[in-house]
Amino acid sequence: MPTISDQARATLKRLLELKLQPTPDNYRRVFESLQNGAALPSAEPSLESPDWGRALPRLLEQWERSQSGLTQLQKRQQLDRLVALPTPQAQWRELEQLLERWSALPARSGSQSASTPIETRDDAAHRAGSEWRELWLQTLKFGVRPFCAYDTAQRLLRELMAAAETSKQAADLGTQAREVWLAIDREQTTEEAVRNGLIELARLLLDHLGDLVPQAWVGVQATAIREQLQTPLAPERIESAQNAVRDLLVRHSVLRKSEDDAHHTAKALIDLLVRKLGDYAAEGGEYNQRMEARLEQLQSSREWDEIRDLVQDVLDDSRNMQQRSGELGVHLAEAQRQAQAAQERIRSLEGELEQVSQQLQEDPLTGALNRRGLDAEFTRMQSRVVRQGQPLTLALLDLDHFKAVNDTHGHDTGDAVLKALVAQAKRLIRPSDRVARMGGEEFMLLLPDTPVQQSLVVVQRLLVAFSDQTLVQDSTGRRIPLSFSAGVAELCPDEDFPAIYQRVDAALLQAKQAGRKRVEFAVPCDGAKAGGSLPKSALRFFALRG
Repeated sequence: MPTISDQARATLKRLLELKLQPTPDNYRRVFESLQNGAALPSAEPSLESPDWGRALPRLLEQWERSQSGLTQLQKRQQLDRLVALPTPQAQWRELEQLLERWSALPARSGSQSASTPIETRDDAAHRAGSEWRELWLQTLKFGVRPFCAYDTAQRLLRELMAAAETSKQAADLGTQAREVWLAIDREQTTEEAVRNGLIELARLLLDHLGDLVPQAWVGVQATAIREQLQTPLAPERIESAQNAVRDLLVRHSVLRKSEDDAHHTAKALIDLLVRKLGDYAAEGGEYNQRMEARLEQLQSSREWDEIRDLVQDVLDDSRNMQQRSGELGVHLAEAQRQAQAAQERIRSLEGELEQVSQQLQEDPLTGALNRRGLDAEFTRMQSRVVRQGQPLTLALLDLDHFKAVNDTHGHDTGDAVLKALVAQAKRLIRPSDRVARMGGEEFMLLLPDTPVQQSLVVVQRLLVAFSDQTLVQDSTGRRIPLSFSAGVAELCPDEDFPAIYQRVDAALLQAKQAGRKRVEFAVPCDGAKAGGSLPKSALRFFALRG
């Protein structure tokens, strides 16, 4: 026997089939018919067939009639709701009620009937226009005026805002607005030219700062500041450049003060020495005169007591001269010591500044060169290639699955992997070679005096040693797999860094696509296929298969 829930579902299903409204009366009739097994007609039996012939003339009459408090828009909305009803019976009932309501409304007077809808529309349009005018004024005041820095644009904007507050035509306002936009555009063009000129002036000063100040650390810091002024500019980069300039000025002022102190010390020592030597020379002249006079007295003297007194005077003068000579020697030694101490202070300060300059060229995490240091080393090695004609090979390394290592084991483990690669590279490469961090997990090896074939062996040896390392995560004790992919290229004549980087990066991509954990040649300068200079057996040897 069906449960009450089954009967309720059957009742709702039957209501849907008959397209009846789920009213309590309809639900009750369908429920009872299902219980009694009686057939239910598809429409409500109590409703007569709609008399559209009588209803349509009434509808047209009430539609054309002007009722008080009822607009044509409201009539249309009510008819739209009527049409949306689901059944004809419901539509007929709603239509009869609608016609009753419309016919019950009193008619408007003639003047009210003719003017009220138009006045209503005019009021709404006027109200909307006022709102848009106010919104436009607020936009000009708070959105445009702050960007008008010059008198011309400010004057034109004031005139436009004053005109917008009156009942001026939109066409006139549009003409004035175009004048304001053109003035602002001219201002922005001028400001951009001034900004670019100031940036270029700063770059020009930084480019030649090394010529004005011979210390190498000054050139390094100037390069760092110039990099901060690369477009597009941002407030953070401007602030960083300002801090770098302040640091440069402070360090230079400290060095300048030490040099000035050393110069003052040297001048004081020289003045002291000149005075002491002058006094010594004057005393020496007097001493010689006294000695000559006493010698003459000795030659003419015949009395023993007189001779003894003369000899005693000579001995006293000699002792005084010896004492003065000793004092002069002490002053000379002290002057030499102070000069050496001042020179040591200058050398120590210059050494500290050079050390800071070196730190500016190093990646703080791994100890490898950063981009600034890489640029400086590449420029130096490239000049050597031009002068001596010796080869220079670059190798671009990228750690395999480094993002997965970071995501799985954490950033501390990722940092340990980066440090391990740099440490292994420094152990295996020569003192003249350099390792630099390009950013993220990408590194660059600079191998001077190394042909490309030999450099491939160097990089492959590094790959083997790095992959054989055991790096264990402290928290889990899991072994971290280590490997990298690399591309190798030899510097071509007249090739700059962006060009060789593009070649070596393409070789690195080829190594990644070939399965990772391998080293690939870059396209040579003559455009031959990468790896074509090596036999296939060598390529198989140089590829490490997991």
